[in-house]
Amino acid sequence: MSKLSPKHQFRLERKYRRRAALKFARPKWVRATKLVQWGVIGFVLVYAVLFMEWDDRGSPFDEFRRAFFAGVKGAFSAPPPPGPAKRSDDN
Repeated sequence: MSKLSPKHQFRLERKYRRRAALKFARPKWVRATKLVQWGVIGFVLVYAVLFMEWDDRGSPFDEFRRAFFAGVKGAFSAPPPPGPAKRSDDN
């Protein structure tokens, strides 16, 4: 290797680096790792905003929590029973 010109050495090293990178690349593993990392980040953010008790004074997200859980409760609860029907001849 030392008998080669610096230019030729660089070419061989570059070719080796490229081939080694292709051989040791793990695209499925990289993709899965990224998905897991973003999933954990999302979970931590949702947990911090909606469920985590920060201190006794409350959190900056209390109003958002109330609105969010009121919407969830409204979406998953039974509608109120219908009241008596108002007829026009009852006046």
